Amino acid sequence: MKSKWTLFTGILLLILGIILRKTTGLGAEGLILILVGVAFKTYYIVNKARSGEYKPGYELIFLFVGLTMFMTGLYIRSHEPSFSPALLIVPGILLKVLFIILFIIKVRKTRKALEGTT
Repeated sequence: MKSKWTLFTGILLLILGIILRKTTGLGAEGLILILVGVAFKTYYIVNKARSGEYKPGYELIFLFVGLTMFMTGLYIRSHEPSFSPALLIVPGILLKVLFIILFIIKVRKTRKALEGTT
């Protein structure tokens, strides 16, 4: 649990940033919380990769495609599109969630394999 504080803090900051932006007029402060939360989560993933607990693979495609779809949907939303930006935002979020699930599975498999050798 000691090493997961950055992950959980990142998730919490991300959620707080989204709530702050949606419920108050504090857009800049919410954006700062979101960016710091993303940085914490990125730090956690990179740290796991450096320690050998996570071996990056095909699941990164889901993360990058999901992020691209999500960000494109957010950008298009402000430009009066002819279609619903939710058609990009929702699948983007789902792909990011799929990445998280595959990431957790890989880290657990690696951890079990490392515990089995000691």
